[in-house]
Amino acid sequence: MTETQQTPPDPEAQPEAQLAQLKQEILRGWEAGADFFDERWGDQGDEFHVELFGPAAERLLGLSRGARVLELACGNGAFARRLARDGMQVLATDLSPRLIERAQQRTETIAYQAMDVTYRVLDATDERAIVELSDEPFDAAVCVMGVMSMPLLRPMFGGVRRALKPRGAFVVVTLHPAYATAANSFAKGKDDEQPHGLTISRYLSRFVTHGVTNVQQKEKQIYFHRPLGELLQDAFSCGLALDGIEELAATQQPYEQSKLMWNVLPELPMAIALRFRSMGAA
Repeated sequence: MTETQQTPPDPEAQPEAQLAQLKQEILRGWEAGADFFDERWGDQGDEFHVELFGPAAERLLGLSRGARVLELACGNGAFARRLARDGMQVLATDLSPRLIERAQQRTETIAYQAMDVTYRVLDATDERAIVELSDEPFDAAVCVMGVMSMPLLRPMFGGVRRALKPRGAFVVVTLHPAYATAANSFAKGKDDEQPHGLTISRYLSRFVTHGVTNVQQKEKQIYFHRPLGELLQDAFSCGLALDGIEELAATQQPYEQSKLMWNVLPELPMAIALRFRSMGAA
């Protein structure tokens, strides 16, 4: 992520009108970038979703055929289709109507086999909206690379806890807040081209980034950095317990062939996958 960093006020303390305005700005960013991201992700997701994020989410979910899964921030439906190909029943949701439209189009186009996927527009920071999605509880829920775009996490955690069966798993995959943030830079020696590490300038305080995740992206978006402890505490306060974790490093490649700097730093995780389960009443 690149561009401007600023420390935001506590979203939960903001007046309702200001929070609504912030959500509209987030939505405009995703709507404006929907076609770009749909092309970038394709039918199965980009290389990092296919090789890193998706497999980690599947391992932590540990689901069998026929399981009912709720996905939040589904984008163009790449991971929903991945689950559906394995026999899951998926309700996939996203804030952006344009991304939901592209997800439906792609699923209809490539559905040479039966895939049980339903798409809905949903604000994942609206606890009631999550709970009202279905009268029947879900076996599991998942959010892959979506929480960075959410100004509030407690409504999501609270809604998912209420929407899951007892002991149902909720898996969150996100950029690693201690490493893959706008407050880092790749460390190089005076005469080095290849990075040998990271320089981290900020971690514990929350901040907002207005920037892009791809150099070809034209429209800037809003991303929220929060330290890992804050993310976990939001989940714990909603009655969820952490019972699974994987730190994910990019596949090692020679510097000359690497697609990202992360490919030459296999000891530094670019993402983290977390599995939560209900502890009972919150």
